[in-house]
Amino acid sequence: MSTPPSPLPLFYNKIVPLDSRVHGGLKLNRAAGYGFASAASAVPVGFVEFAAASQSYPILFTTGADPMPVVLLGARPGENLFVSPEGVWQPDSYIPAYARAYPFIFIEDPQTKQLFLGFEADAKTIDQTTGVPLFEGDKPSQGLNEALAFCSAYRETLQATSAFAKAVQDAGLLEDYQATINFTKGGAVRIDGFRVVSRKKFDELDEATFIEFRRKGWLDAIYAHFFSAGRWNRIVDLAAAKRDALH
Repeated sequence: MSTPPSPLPLFYNKIVPLDSRVHGGLKLNRAAGYGFASAASAVPVGFVEFAAASQSYPILFTTGADPMPVVLLGARPGENLFVSPEGVWQPDSYIPAYARAYPFIFIEDPQTKQLFLGFEADAKTIDQTTGVPLFEGDKPSQGLNEALAFCSAYRETLQATSAFAKAVQDAGLLEDYQATINFTKGGAVRIDGFRVVSRKKFDELDEATFIEFRRKGWLDAIYAHFFSAGRWNRIVDLAAAKRDALH
């Protein structure tokens, strides 16, 4: 089976299908940390994560025909303010499920449409010496089964989130958004290329659509999205602290 065509999902450079005959000796070492996410200025987030994620980050939507929600992690492209040089995610911050699923991901056979569990071949969280074995003989270990269940649930969440984002866009609620961070010691950073739900348009939503959103459990996510705007100050503070440390 061939690996998925480029472009590959965020964090992944070489996805291979997991096979006990080839990878029977591999181990998963979560203690290797989140260094793989150190250059991610934004990460996808499922709508069921909005309540938790809104406590730590601004939640935005990508632009384009198929918008998806993301959490903002940095003020500049290639910058994650929440991951230390040692790969430690800030302890007081929510870690998105997308990052917790790594290095595993489902891949689809283009011919049969069958799903397989794959992994990032170059992931530092997987090696031959340290961590929890992926297999016990030719059978998946408990740790691998837990990873499989997590990825399966997350895949379903992303599909549901795609439907949520499309409905929000189709309802005309999304508007372009940009922000400028002005540092007290001089200089500024402009953040754009994202969209947000317009509070004005949401308040004017027709009753039928509002009830449909409520029936599908989407209202809580939208309110959490609004609440997350209060987390911009955290991005500003972390960006300023990093800037001061470099000058």
